[in-house]
Amino acid sequence: MSPPPYLLASVLLFWGWYAGLWWLGAGLALLAELPRLRDWHWELEPKERQRVADLCTLLITLTGIWLYLNQPRLGGALILLIQWLPALVFPLIAVQLYGRHEGLELAVLFLSLRGGRTGGDRSVDLRWGYLLLCVISAAMVRPEQGPFYPSLALLAGWALWALRPPRTRDAGRSPRWLGAFTLAALLGFGLSLGLRWAHGEVEDIVMRWVEYWMGPSLDPYRATTAIGEVGELKGSEQIVLRVYPNHPLARPLLLRTASYDRYIQGTWFSSGSAFTPLARGEDRWLIGSPRPVPGERKTTDGPDGARVVMSVRRREGLLPVPPGTREVRGPHDLELARNGFGTVRFNLHATPPQLGYDLRFAADDLTSPADAVDLRVPPPEQPTMTQMVEELGLGGIAPKQALARLNRFFARRFQYSLALSEAPAGRTALTHFLLEKRSGHCEYFATAAALLLRQAGIPTRYARGWSVQEYSGLEQGYVARDRHAHAWVMVWINGAWRDFDPTPPDWAAFEAAERPWWANAGDLLGHIQFLLSGAGQDDRSDRNWLLFPLVGLIALLIWRVARRARRGFRQRAPAPALTQATGALTPIEHMLAKRGLGRWPNESPREWAARLAHDGEPAATELTSLVDLHYRDRFDPNGLSRTQRNRRDALLALILRHWR
Repeated sequence: MSPPPYLLASVLLFWGWYAGLWWLGAGLALLAELPRLRDWHWELEPKERQRVADLCTLLITLTGIWLYLNQPRLGGALILLIQWLPALVFPLIAVQLYGRHEGLELAVLFLSLRGGRTGGDRSVDLRWGYLLLCVISAAMVRPEQGPFYPSLALLAGWALWALRPPRTRDAGRSPRWLGAFTLAALLGFGLSLGLRWAHGEVEDIVMRWVEYWMGPSLDPYRATTAIGEVGELKGSEQIVLRVYPNHPLARPLLLRTASYDRYIQGTWFSSGSAFTPLARGEDRWLIGSPRPVPGERKTTDGPDGARVVMSVRRREGLLPVPPGTREVRGPHDLELARNGFGTVRFNLHATPPQLGYDLRFAADDLTSPADAVDLRVPPPEQPTMTQMVEELGLGGIAPKQALARLNRFFARRFQYSLALSEAPAGRTALTHFLLEKRSGHCEYFATAAALLLRQAGIPTRYARGWSVQEYSGLEQGYVARDRHAHAWVMVWINGAWRDFDPTPPDWAAFEAAERPWWANAGDLLGHIQFLLSGAGQDDRSDRNWLLFPLVGLIALLIWRVARRARRGFRQRAPAPALTQATGALTPIEHMLAKRGLGRWPNESPREWAARLAHDGEPAATELTSLVDLHYRDRFDPNGLSRTQRNRRDALLALILRHWR
């Protein structure tokens, strides 16, 4: 059963509009209707049809790889691939539309049925499946984009009306058919609204669940640590940041995502400083305060500028920046806001796989000054902190001396560990860490140092972000992996906040020792994705260079199809003029040659009839009988009897009437 005229073109236009590829949908719609409008029918040999199917498979595979490497999420890549499928498989449907048959052999579609295997010569009509594919691909867009359901209902009604059973086509039953279809469409519309509402509710529930379990690292107001938990921490090898400093790093570069000032039972909070949008200048955001800081100078052992490229999974998030950031340069669709704790939040109009931005920074952080909250120690921790401050002699000395003394204490008497053990009954996790276990991860060291310094009268804040210290020859820059997420302390010294990292410096080497052998392959794949994103360059005009092989492949496909189709048409052109002895076959040969079914050069009439019968052409059986009578008339000395001549004339009239 064939689709109604122009339905395929309409569905292609429908797909192109909702997929945002209206120009491509319009072009494919025109190509789909040309065979009907101009009676263009070319034919390819079975092997050539198989070659077109293989090229379509290769197109889908390469496009899928490109999308996977160039999209931040696997789900987004899969959705885009489904959206593009109608264009990627159109060459295969074109083989059927421009051919002489109502379908394609299963051997063309499945490798397992090739080579003359049983069932490979069976044909299947691809047009209805292709229509369904176009509808599914169009449905990959968000439901809010345009009147999707009414348009789909109109297309479905058109197809069902054209294919309705004959018994429903009389004037009395047509209104009932229309009424039943309208009722079904209205019920379907109500169901679609219910599904849309359910989709939104489920999405909200999932997002709340994800934010509950994974959100603390992205929350500027709350940071839940693993202090007091039992188990083992383990970060992945995934590269989160790529950093290209102006000068080589002499020490780790700390990129802060957020800072906090209140500690309560394993969780740090900020005092609710609101975010203020940052006004963009000509090509940059000025973040730092213009007020001078006593003794401020450019660092001599580290960079004063860097380019950072961050993997992006959402349009909103926290921007990792070093303390003392004065200036940010980024893409035009980037919006920034900043709170009093120096936390920078970004918002993008789209979700690129990578976000690249340039930074300028100085030695001191000029965010909100210290206050009484930055000296607060929770009552359960005060006895231990008082004891340790007295033992270390931190009280009454200069802040820089206190930092140096505390740094030596942690480096000599503590070990870095990712193993989490439960504190004994009656002791807090920090007391167990400082007095007994003396091993832990960065959250233990940073929290303990912050509270010890507060107990000594030095204002502190807890910071978290990334420690950039691993140089990658593959990236020609520094990388921060998921396992490089870090916590440290901000200390108020001489009117500005300065970073202090109390964690033993061998922590990065400790985690690097656990690096699996197969991680290099993941780095290579991530590097390819980074190159395709173009985020490492200011100009992204060449980010889609991998599309060139796809364009070349498409051009090759078109050339192969056109070349083979022209060759097929030449092979089916009228054979050299037959002698007068061919008799009754002459008008049939001329008529079928105009339809691309003529006899090939050096092909006998019997071979010609057998080929048409094998291809399933209508009236091929009658043509075979006519050829047998033709041979008998030419080569039998007795010729044809009157009955045989009458049968020959009847077969000739039947074949001519069928093909006219």
